[in-house]
Amino acid sequence: MYNLKKRVTLPRKKLKKILPTHEKVKEQRYLKIFGKFLQKNEIWGLSRRKVSTGVFIGVFVACLPMPFQMILACLLAIVLNANLPISFALIFISNPITMPPLFYFEYQIGKLIFQPENPVEFNFDSMYDNFEQIALCLWSGAIVLGVISASISMYLVSFIWIKSVRKNRKNKNSSK
Repeated sequence: MYNLKKRVTLPRKKLKKILPTHEKVKEQRYLKIFGKFLQKNEIWGLSRRKVSTGVFIGVFVACLPMPFQMILACLLAIVLNANLPISFALIFISNPITMPPLFYFEYQIGKLIFQPENPVEFNFDSMYDNFEQIALCLWSGAIVLGVISASISMYLVSFIWIKSVRKNRKNKNSSK
């Protein structure tokens, strides 16, 4: 007899429950520019590689100090055949609440990289006068933080996925 309590679902089944559907993503007015590219089956796939690549894209783009992050994340997901809903969902890591501390941290990382002779204090009065230096530090810090955090996230998702599949196989074999 099949024991329902021992049943373990694959990560794929769990993800299908929580990810936005094709229709939800296609309803986003900014994504209408991608038109028929949203029909590609590859960008909706739930393989380990597609999901982990989607995680990388979403986390990396979320770290970038730019508007319309969802367009860049979706474009990268389409080009790299990564999971589009994952990429799309993870860009919301940066939101109006998390942006100020995230940008400040990225700026501090950029300051460590470039070590400017006359470091600019991060305040609203000096921003306009020192825009070039601030932008350079902010963007370099964003890229460094984005690559590091996206890489860690991608490998963590891949590790959890593999561990979950192995556990599922072990439970499946032990129930026979």
